Amino acid sequence: MPNQNHRPRWLRALLAVVAALTGLAAAWTSWQAWVLLRLPYNEEGRHFDGLVVHHEGTGEVLAGVAVVLWALVSGCVVLAARCRKG
Repeated sequence: MPNQNHRPRWLRALLAVVAALTGLAAAWTSWQAWVLLRLPYNEEGRHFDGLVVHHEGTGEVLAGVAVVLWALVSGCVVLAARCRKG
């Protein structure tokens, strides 16, 4: 009788790919938040870098998005590890 708790191998590979792609997005978002948090802002809470006007508080929002993305990465890694133990 086959093992009923066996998870397919492709699921672990899919979780690894999702974790890698989400990790890239999380790393880029973290870097962007770090850059925006270090910019000098004027009295109106704006910074113009020559191309885009950045508003104060954007860095905090991006940092929150980065935390959510890193949580997704860790969740995919944990699920992939659980699939391996089967």
